[in-house]
Amino acid sequence: MLPLVAVCCLPALAAGQPAHTDDDATYLGAMQAIADGRHEDARALLMQLAAQAPEHAGAWLDLAILQCSLGHATEAEALFAVIELRFAPSAAIREVIAQQRASGCRRQAQPGSYQVRLGRGYDDNVNQGARDLNLLVGDGAGGGLVLVLDPEYAPRGDAFVNLLAEGRRPVSTNGTVAYGHALLRRYDTLHHFDLSSVAGGLEHPWRLGGWDARLSASAGLLGLGGTLYQRNALWQAQLTPPLTLPPGWRFAAVAGQAFYDYRGQSVFNARQTELRGVLSYRHEGAALQFATGPMSDQGRAPRPGGNRDGWSYSVWGRVPLWRQAQGELHWSRFDWRGSRDYAPGLIDTRRKQQTAQLRLTVTYPIDASQALVAEYRQVDNDENISIFSYQARQFALSWQWQY
Repeated sequence: MLPLVAVCCLPALAAGQPAHTDDDATYLGAMQAIADGRHEDARALLMQLAAQAPEHAGAWLDLAILQCSLGHATEAEALFAVIELRFAPSAAIREVIAQQRASGCRRQAQPGSYQVRLGRGYDDNVNQGARDLNLLVGDGAGGGLVLVLDPEYAPRGDAFVNLLAEGRRPVSTNGTVAYGHALLRRYDTLHHFDLSSVAGGLEHPWRLGGWDARLSASAGLLGLGGTLYQRNALWQAQLTPPLTLPPGWRFAAVAGQAFYDYRGQSVFNARQTELRGVLSYRHEGAALQFATGPMSDQGRAPRPGGNRDGWSYSVWGRVPLWRQAQGELHWSRFDWRGSRDYAPGLIDTRRKQQTAQLRLTVTYPIDASQALVAEYRQVDNDENISIFSYQARQFALSWQWQY
């Protein structure tokens, strides 16, 4: 059975096949649908093209192989017969048809991708301890008062063991993908900060005129110290307009909402909304992406500081290194502004938060399914309320298996 993504690369059925420039968009749309896993959309486009341009040999062959891969043996055999009678295919194409017939046109299972990562690392601020334990309250001129946090709220470091599992798998013939991940992190001594999380969701692509669209929805649970800490849900939509950009470049607009439910701390329950513009570039093994846009954080109950508005910025890149190793960089920053004083009478200040995150990763392959991964992470959280400011740095070395 030929991989569907390779169908477009088969040679022409006969020399001198006429070009149908008016039908190029339909044909390219079908090939893109196959690459996206939208096989039902691809079948509809190829059937349309075969009806409009019956001499388009490539459309007939691609449609026949697609029908065979979807398990439609009767339809595929009828198409193979037409190709043999009408187009006088070359010996190479006849061999392809023979292979398809020999396969029995059983429905082709769509492969998934899976990854497991086991690592050891160190975090120098497990508890997100404050940079400054001193908090000035009052007017600070003559009646100010300095409060000092307990030393327990100072940064505390610890080593950890990390286990991460991720997977994606097609669940329909028209591009719907199920995905999920699970994480377990156990610290050597600070066990009340042990992390556990599990999440899963669905993603589906569409083609709307000349626009590419993708919609996803997911839900997850987060545990802290062995107890449920948070429940969350997220939906996100991505639209890619048909812009004429230089080769390799692509622009998309992303909108989404996330819902957070804190168990035992309902005052912090919130709905976050975001809108981002994403400009990306890909060339061979390298990729680069820039994104920015506004954010809104609406509390579902009165909470300290009220609602928040902000802005996000991010840069992501991946480059090939030596001996098939890959390097990856991800930098992001989130700026938030509170709508009212954080704690009137005690902290008469509107909270301003600027959180920058940096992740550097080097992946060195051992063989086709195994790799070593070195990762460095850093979080700098700067705030105008001193006790909320912190810095955390983390390094981990992991073994990775992927399928």
